[in-house]
Amino acid sequence: MFISPPAVRIAPANLGLVWRHLALGCATTALLGLTGCGAGFDAQTQQQYQPAVGVSNREGDVYAINTLVVTDGQGSGTVVSALINQTDADDTLASVTAIDDGGGGMRVQPLPDSGIPLPPSQLVQLGNDGSVRVSSKDLHAGQFLTLTFTFANGAPLQVDAPVVNTSATYADVPLGPSD
Repeated sequence: MFISPPAVRIAPANLGLVWRHLALGCATTALLGLTGCGAGFDAQTQQQYQPAVGVSNREGDVYAINTLVVTDGQGSGTVVSALINQTDADDTLASVTAIDDGGGGMRVQPLPDSGIPLPPSQLVQLGNDGSVRVSSKDLHAGQFLTLTFTFANGAPLQVDAPVVNTSATYADVPLGPSD
């Protein structure tokens, strides 16, 4: 019995070209398949990630970023936060109140009469000068304080901020009793 050769023959010179096109097609398919796995609304790049100890609130006209309270272990603490005015107009931080996780009030050092200015689209760092200090005999690391920032123009902003002990990371934060 005689077996006939295939109807189409690929010349040996063209065989390398066929393999290259086949490899290119497979590579393109694999590349498109792998890149599509992380796309969409739940892609990791679309999710906020908070690598720091502090907490953030981006809900109002003023954002509070990486907010926390650094304590000296003696009942005094300093509020550390980056406030960003998201509006096109000047605003002012008028007051801050603090409640501990047991519902008790904390003493908060009054702000200057003029408040703390918040220019539009600029970051204002609280904590560098110790302008917002809290105190209570019950203040200790590991608890959370509900801080309410009240502004002259924007809506009040609430943040549940962790209390941390002073360390090398917070060496530049002024500590001690509030005035």
